[in-house]
Amino acid sequence: MSDKRRWGTRWVVGLWIAGAIIVAAYYALWRAGAGAMETAVADWVNDQRAAGLVVEHGAVERDGFPFFLRVHIDAPHIEQPGVFSWNAERLSLDALPYDLNRLIFSPSGQQRFSADRLGEWRYSADDIRASVANDKTRGWVFSMNIENAVAAGADGAEARLASLIYDLAPAADAPTTLTLNSVGAGFSFRDGQREIAVDTMESSISVSETQFITGYDAASNWRNAGGAVQIHGLNAAVDDARLSVSGVISLDDENRPRGALTTTLEKPAGLAALLAASGALDAEEADAAMAGLALAAMAQGGRIEAPIELHAGAATIAGFKIADLPAAP
Repeated sequence: MSDKRRWGTRWVVGLWIAGAIIVAAYYALWRAGAGAMETAVADWVNDQRAAGLVVEHGAVERDGFPFFLRVHIDAPHIEQPGVFSWNAERLSLDALPYDLNRLIFSPSGQQRFSADRLGEWRYSADDIRASVANDKTRGWVFSMNIENAVAAGADGAEARLASLIYDLAPAADAPTTLTLNSVGAGFSFRDGQREIAVDTMESSISVSETQFITGYDAASNWRNAGGAVQIHGLNAAVDDARLSVSGVISLDDENRPRGALTTTLEKPAGLAALLAASGALDAEEADAAMAGLALAAMAQGGRIEAPIELHAGAATIAGFKIADLPAAP
């Protein structure tokens, strides 16, 4: 064999050996990552049980090689007795083998959620994905994406959601301030007494002093700490009505919302059914308010530009009450 052919053969063999080493190293990395995820799941379960939650699940399996780290948890069940309960047919956790700084959670099949004030609901969706990621400037970011969700209540109520994307994270310059950005479409709710429908809604909101929103008398503690809700922008479409709001909301001495919100309202009559169905006003009050606002809008060229004033347990715009505002619990 000539030296040229000999070196060519060695070169090919060397490439195969190098490739085998890389694949073996990558597989070892993948196995280590999968093991770390399984260990993290076990640790989380133990921590929640120690904190008083009921946490149960079936088999825990891994797959996804070579592109993903994926751990499947069969029949997960999480419950705080007397407060809430959640279970699903399966919960999958995904990550990249070389980066465990972002975990993606994907429940599949039918899920069940129940809570004291919300009742019991069963729901499913074409896609539900939530993720938790480390962030250099904000510390962490929680995100969720929902597509074509349908929920049925034990009392016969039904809710639908075409799409929702949102993220929640601390503010970069204030770790105790949480910011929420969301875009949703196609929400509807109906039961035997009412129907609610919102075509689209976009919002950017932040809540300060969140460390006080916990424990006994949380509302008073949050108010005394100077907590506030900053609405950077909220835009909604309901039938022909269009609503844009921004401003700051805090609590008064009786823990009722207070503030003055910059507002633009177009074709307000379409909001009457929503206000009545949501319980913000009774049907008669809602019709009267929207009739008055419709006349005011006509006088101003089809839109109202006036603040929504939150005061003494009521929300008003252009002198018309649009909602009762009970005290925070």
